[in-house]
Amino acid sequence: MNILNKKVDKRNDFKNMNHFNITKTGNVFGILSIILFFVCMAWGVLLSEPSLQELHLNLIKVAYPGFAMSLGGAIIGIIEAFVYGWIFGVVFAWLCKKVCVFEEKRNS
Repeated sequence: MNILNKKVDKRNDFKNMNHFNITKTGNVFGILSIILFFVCMAWGVLLSEPSLQELHLNLIKVAYPGFAMSLGGAIIGIIEAFVYGWIFGVVFAWLCKKVCVFEEKRNS
């Protein structure tokens, strides 16, 4: 059977989007945001020039209010990173569902 000649039914794709879990998407984006936060922290530590380290630390402080290079500040940064990522993921999933439901209604 040739895969290239197979017709794709777009309506089934849109129906699958109705089962798109908004909370799970928020959790995934939150965890990815925490990973990105750790990468940014590591990058700031690995910078060799002190002025670049200070600039990088100040940029992280702007993005994550309450952050400091301490255990408490890192915990605050991790919590903020998860919350920001979770909110972005929930909004992203909600918009995807709205657009796909609109497309499904339009194509019916």
